[in-house]
This record gives sequence, C-alpha cells and structure tokens, in this order.
Amino acid sequence: MSFTRPSLGEARRVLREKFGFSEFLPGQAEALEAVLAGRDVLVVMPTGSGKSLLYQLPAMLRIGLVVVVSPLIALMRDQLRALEALGLPAAALHSGEDDFEIANAYEGVASGRVKLLYVAPQGLAREGTLDLLRKTRVALLAVDEAHCISYWGHDFRPEYARLGELARSLGSPPILAVTASAGPHTRDDIAALLFPHPPQVFLRSFARENLALAFRERRDGLRQLADFVERHAGSSGIVYCNSRRKVDVLARDLRGFGFDALPYHAGQGGEERSAHQDAFFAREGVVMVATIAFGMGVDKPNVRFVAHADPPDSVEGYYQEIGRAGRDGLPANTLLLFDRRELARRWRPPAALANDPVALAESLRRRAMARLCVAPRCRVQALLAEFGEESAPCGACDHCRGIFAATRRAKALVTGLQAAALSWTAGLRDDAGALEDLKPEEATSSAPDEWAPPSPGTRAPALSVARERLLRELFAARLTRARARGLALRRIVSDDALMRLARGDSVGAALEGVDPRDAGVFLAVLARSRQA
Repeated sequence: MSFTRPSLGEARRVLREKFGFSEFLPGQAEALEAVLAGRDVLVVMPTGSGKSLLYQLPAMLRIGLVVVVSPLIALMRDQLRALEALGLPAAALHSGEDDFEIANAYEGVASGRVKLLYVAPQGLAREGTLDLLRKTRVALLAVDEAHCISYWGHDFRPEYARLGELARSLGSPPILAVTASAGPHTRDDIAALLFPHPPQVFLRSFARENLALAFRERRDGLRQLADFVERHAGSSGIVYCNSRRKVDVLARDLRGFGFDALPYHAGQGGEERSAHQDAFFAREGVVMVATIAFGMGVDKPNVRFVAHADPPDSVEGYYQEIGRAGRDGLPANTLLLFDRRELARRWRPPAALANDPVALAESLRRRAMARLCVAPRCRVQALLAEFGEESAPCGACDHCRGIFAATRRAKALVTGLQAAALSWTAGLRDDAGALEDLKPEEATSSAPDEWAPPSPGTRAPALSVARERLLRELFAARLTRARARGLALRRIVSDDALMRLARGDSVGAALEGVDPRDAGVFLAVLARSRQA
C-alpha cells in the first residue's frame, strides 16, 4: 500500500483554509517538506514554534494514519478538542480514556475513519495496539517530547527507550521526532536510539529574545518572590518549586500578600488540579505555584513571568519552564533563586555513580544547572552555550542591563568559586560527594519557619521505641542513597513518607512515586526490622 505525498503548496492551502494561518512560522516549512517527502526527521524548536503542526497538517492532508506518541494526557485532550473543531477525525489511547472511548478509537482506526491517533508510549507497546496498527499501516510515526528517549534528557522515561524497536515492529514507517529542549548529548541519543538511519535534523535557535533572565542568591525567599510578583501585578505567572509542601506553603503565603495564588501539584485531587488549571487560563492575574506537574502542554500566550523558588534539575528543564512565559511574543521576565550550598552539592558528580549511566547523567545535568546559576557572563549566552549555540550578549538579562551589571557578574564569579571550593572540600572528606554539614533538607530553605520541612523530632504522634529505631534506620538509609546519587534528601523520599513507613502505614502508598531503586533500599530496611 502506498501513500500520496502532498506538496508543500497543498500544505500552504490547508494551512490557510483549515488552520487560519497565512504563512508558516520560521522553520516549519522546511521541516514539513521533509516530513511530506517521507523522510525521517528530528525537529528541535523552542516552545511556541508550532511543532505540533508538523504532524497535524500531514494528517489533515490525508497521507494515511498518523500516530503521535505523547506522554501528556492533558495535551492530547486539548489537541483532540482543537482538531475536532477543524474537522479532522482523531482519537486517543491512554489511561484516562474509558472503555467506550477506547473501543471507539479502535473502531475508528480499523475502519480508516480516524486519521490521527494519539497514544501514550505504554499504550503503543500493548500487543493489541500493535496488532491494530500493523493491520492498518502507519503513514507517519510522530514522537512528541522526544527528549524523553535519552538518559541525558531532563525527563528520561524508560518506556520511551523502546520506541525505536516498536517502530520497526510496525514496518519502519517514517518517523518525526519533535522536542523543544534537547542539547547535543540528547540530540545524539534521539538520533541513535529512535531512527534506523541518521535523520534529517532541523534545529532552530534556542534564543527567546522577549525573555529577560535574572538569577539571585536566596536571602529572604518569600520577600524576593513577593517583590517579583508585585512588579507584575495583574498579570498571570508561574512560580515553580521543587516540593509539594513548598508549593502549598508558598501559595498560602503569597495569598497573604494579596496575590491570587493557587497551588498545583500531583498530590492534589484531580478535581482540585483541574479547577486551578481552569482558573489560570480563565482569570488574569492568577499566580500558579506549582511543581513540574504543571508543565509540558501548558499554552497560555500571555504569561508575563516565570519564577523558580529552587533551581530545576537541568538546564533543559529550566529552558522548557521559562518557555511558558511570553508565548505571545511580548516581553516577559524570569527569576531564579538559588542557595550556594545547594549549588555546592551539585558541583562534583559522586564517583560512586561511574557505573550507573542514568544516575550519572542526572548528576551531570544538575551540575550544568548549578554552573548556569553562577555563570559570570550574559545569562542568555551561558544558557545557549549549554545547547551548543553561540550568541551575542542579549542586553536584557541581569548581567547585561543596569549600572550594577558588572558588579553582579563579578559576584556570580565569586559565588561560583565558593560553591566549587565548598564542594571540593567536602569531597576530600567523603568521595561520594555528600556535603553532610549542609543538611540537604534545609539547604534550599530561606528561613527556618518559611519553607523548611519539619524535622523528624517534631513529628506526631509519638512512636514506640522499636518504631523510633526503625525511623532512624530509614533516615540513615535515605542519607546513604542521597550521598550515592548526589541528591538532596527530599529528592530521594520525603520525611512524611518515611514517617508513614515507620508507623506501619501502607507501604505502597508511602513509596508511591519513589524511584524503584531507592524504594528497594527502604523495603530492605523494613524487612530487617520485621526479622528482628
């Protein structure tokens, strides 16, 4: 069976008539022409560059069935609604669909009625789905958020690593991989792991000229964030935090300052998250305080600011998160707060990780983010350099503008040297790289009563002597894992989860979301305690 390959001229006509755009955005036409010609294509374009059009428009041109692999259920739903309004028959297969919707999707694909199918990577791997697609034949396999394939990507997902194998089992259709944030390592991994032959690569500049970047050492974190939000009063923005508890506390404190601040994280109920997301899109002036659970697929054009209460775990993650601001092309501001002790813990990858490529890549990504925080040059130049791109000074970041720009650059250099020295000194004491004197749970807090999680000694109810001993063993095991992986304690598992284990609560609930490698360590501690 062969598929008609439409011309770029036909694509322009559909772009105008169906999508309502007079012309392609920069980079779209060249990449789309390669896709329509049936070539394997890797597209790396910044957020807001219109990557989804590269697989939606071919489906609209009826080249055959287009299958889009995406990890984002919310994005699938949003795009399904938009495509329905455009008259393109589309369906989705993911865990959020009920039995009727799944059966309808299967029937639509089998009959040829559905022209575009969204599927989660786990869903694609199911034998029933593969059988259906083998019979139907796939004209184009599009992989969204393709950075998830790579260890080096900021959001590595093991199920993505199988996509190259699954593509071969479907008869090796042409592959389109798209992502907004992939540095050189990640791009090389995508090309090697996903494609049978080197793909045609389309790489747009990562520069976002309307974003003004700023980094500050955390002094009084709440006051610094409140002042930043106040400068954008009446505008929508996002404040990212690295823990659910900090999200709740910071949202509450910002409301105390009179801001319309709402929390968003995976620990909330689905209805509450949906209500807060709806409010963010419907009301102007909402400040969404969130973990990275509020992330990919967020497309509100007039977000005027993005702040980070903590440094993200990677430069790619930081780039993607600030990319939610200024999608309308108008000026937007960013602010990141950091603690030099946190940077010191990231500076030196632990030697113990040499034989664990996933953990080593994670540690090196965190180190790159630490370098960016204290880079003594233009922030945009330093950011783009991490993606292998050279640029001139931006003239808009905190290291370029203002009469104190030179002073800020000098201070960044000194701070970086101090963080590196502190890391090296600690490394001489402990080659695993753990900075025991920095108390990782507290290092990202700006004041004892502001965001810091409660210590084990302040928790209630009281434990028996045996369970108190178990709790100490669990905390010791967590410290060992944190040292080995070069992470803050809370990044391994929360205090609350360990308390629940010590109390004898449900193990599955307490360890939900914990890395399986770490969970195994805590399960071993529990097993030993029961034998004793």
